Amino acid sequence: MTEQRYQVVERIAAGGMAEVYRGESAGIEGFRKKVAIKRVLPKLSQNREFIHMFLDEARLCAYLSHSKCVQVFDIGQAAGAHFIVMEFVDGADLQGVLEHLQRTKQQMPVEVACLIAMQVCEGLAYAHDAHDHNGEPLGIVHRDISPHNVLMTRFGEVKLVDFGLAKASSHLTADEEDIVKGKFGYLAPEVTLGLGADRRVDIFAAGILLWEMLAGRRLFKGDTDLETFKQVQAALIPDMRQIRSDVGEEVAYVLAKSLARDRDQRYGQAGDFAKDLSIVLDRLRKPVTYQDLAKLVIATAGERSKKTKKPEQRDQAGMVGDLILDALHDFSGGGVEAAPTSLGTRGIAAGALGADFINPSEWGLDALFDEAPAPPAPPAPAPKPTAAPVPPGSQSAAPKPPAPIAAAGPPVPAAQRARPAAAPAAPGAEGGPFWRRWFGS
Repeated sequence: MTEQRYQVVERIAAGGMAEVYRGESAGIEGFRKKVAIKRVLPKLSQNREFIHMFLDEARLCAYLSHSKCVQVFDIGQAAGAHFIVMEFVDGADLQGVLEHLQRTKQQMPVEVACLIAMQVCEGLAYAHDAHDHNGEPLGIVHRDISPHNVLMTRFGEVKLVDFGLAKASSHLTADEEDIVKGKFGYLAPEVTLGLGADRRVDIFAAGILLWEMLAGRRLFKGDTDLETFKQVQAALIPDMRQIRSDVGEEVAYVLAKSLARDRDQRYGQAGDFAKDLSIVLDRLRKPVTYQDLAKLVIATAGERSKKTKKPEQRDQAGMVGDLILDALHDFSGGGVEAAPTSLGTRGIAAGALGADFINPSEWGLDALFDEAPAPPAPPAPAPKPTAAPVPPGSQSAAPKPPAPIAAAGPPVPAAQRARPAAAPAAPGAEGGPFWRRWFGS
């Protein structure tokens, strides 16, 4: 199998279940490509149920090939840690853009919000209708459409990411269908009532995104998760025309239809939602292109870079994580056992103790962390005995639907970075390889 090597550049995000690194894939003749590497946190690496879900996400995303969905390039396992190598999106997520607008006291233009929502719906329409390699429909439902999972590039592209909660409906059991998944503030009412989830829950979440982009605040946000949960169940949607005077009836209609509490009254297809948004954009007569989205992303990314331009003070655990990844990212995915998967495709699980890279002491990294031996101290007279030191809304009339319109005419790897000077070993410090002293036996 062709060997592929990945080098880690920096950690760019971390959550409760996984962390994401920016890296590079290196090939022959100087070939280099930026990638994002998503790694399961060590504390979850032994949870086989979670690992199966993580790998199902990777295999599911491998079926998706669309400009509005983040691409997955590779999947691998080494040293008991599982990885997804995916497309690197240089820009910001929608959450960051919304926070930037709040800090600068700006409103997102109506046409820009509609364009972003339309592209989200285009990505959803593709995922919902995706087929496997045998031409069978997958019945994908994302289940976690939220501002964090809508990425925007510096060139005005919009991409959906993190299908970690997505499931192919044909592989769900009756019990799994009733499990409440996703962030509380972006759930659909039927999910909170235990009525199951189909593609219309993603449409409801996309409607929430559009509402929040226009309002500049959260739609469902209580003081506690329980209060938020109850707000979603009630699904009382304030009329956007009472919040912004520049929102017309057609925009209000699209919002009302996408956010209908009764899912049978909601858009049935994400493509229909996108089509109505395109009609709205045409009727607004305010030209908007990818350049308008790019300006927002560049401003957001610029603000973020100013905040992070400080001397690098990385915690030791993060530095060790990068060093481990440098040692790990020379893998091809071979020599691992198959793991069961709900999607019926071959899985990858942690190998036996004798597999490649399983024993961290074999990585040759101890020398980077072992304390340098202290030079022999010159003989000194015995000190005199001294005392030991003391340690220190409301609803309104239904808006009119938009009238149909005629179709328009035609780096440097982490292992090579400067390391902080090793501190002298504390008296009684535990010996052995660095990974035992840092992570425990």
